[in-house]
Amino acid sequence: MSTFLRIAATLALAGTVAGAGIIVGSADSAPGESMQRVAVIGLGGTIAGTSDRRTDLETYRPGTRPIVELVDFLRPEIGELAALSTEDFGQKGSGEYTVADLYDLARLVERRLEDHDSAVVSTGSATMEELSYFLDLTVRSTKPVVVTGAMRPWTAIGSDGPVNLYNAIRLAASNRTTCFGTVITLNDQILPARDATKTDSTRVNTFTTREYGDLGTIDQAGIRLQRAPARVRHCDDPARWTTPFDLTTINNGALPRVDIVHSYLGAPAEPITAAVAAGVEGIVFAGTPSPDQATAARAAEGVAMVATNAYGSGAITVDPKLGVVSGGDLAPRKARVLLLLALARTTDHDQIVAWFRDYGNQQF
Repeated sequence: MSTFLRIAATLALAGTVAGAGIIVGSADSAPGESMQRVAVIGLGGTIAGTSDRRTDLETYRPGTRPIVELVDFLRPEIGELAALSTEDFGQKGSGEYTVADLYDLARLVERRLEDHDSAVVSTGSATMEELSYFLDLTVRSTKPVVVTGAMRPWTAIGSDGPVNLYNAIRLAASNRTTCFGTVITLNDQILPARDATKTDSTRVNTFTTREYGDLGTIDQAGIRLQRAPARVRHCDDPARWTTPFDLTTINNGALPRVDIVHSYLGAPAEPITAAVAAGVEGIVFAGTPSPDQATAARAAEGVAMVATNAYGSGAITVDPKLGVVSGGDLAPRKARVLLLLALARTTDHDQIVAWFRDYGNQQF
């Protein structure tokens, strides 16, 4: 009997028995207690989308297929990688989720990592970079967290969904990204949540890291990791590896409102004054404020402000005496996530500056 047939026979036999500690449902597998246990959490998005025709790559209904169905499609091959549990956090387009939802998702991931070796989150690509960075900053476990999705619906010819989900589970089960925080994998690329950004509305190679490059790649030959996020240097010191944003100390209902204001030639002050009137607690500037924006910002008492680069790469440095936090080379969306978590803990300007330096712009 070939090695493949022996493995298949073993999996078929083990799959009829619920192994101890394995969450078993209609699409769960229990191939053996020695296998890695991976929690797969679905949020819908394009990867779970349904198109009317197989040639409809851009018109479809997102989030219509449960994660259990997507995982089942990958059998029997996926059963050779890990023992899986599946659950749907939601079945929507990624743009329909809120910051409060991300809070609940992060808490769910934490709970699953208590009895699983790693977690995979399948979601839409529109807000994937924000979702991933939120998890990166809030999940306390050093176990691998891998986020994936797709640019084409599951039912389309040439859909990237199946291979992306397979590779995400494969990467999570490998434990190769332990202490990396949250990573993203699509299109055979492995990217850090902090740096990953979406660059194209339709192409499968949409995600990139602009300045710093991928963490590695994943393909038939194997998983290749060529670099790591700076936080791995504190892997043996959990107190330094984790961020200050422990969600057990933060009330979901009290998460502050933080807006992004884009700067452009002649940009008016009204978006700032309107945001302040609406109760905003923080503003992230994407680009250098116009004179009118700067005047309105100076008049905004008690509103934390962060300056970021609107050009896709490059760091922003601000004189702390101006009362504006430097976002470094964080993208505006990432800076917003960090600022709202920081404001949920403190309004002290110096502390927020330090957190942007130590956690938003970690270095080796």
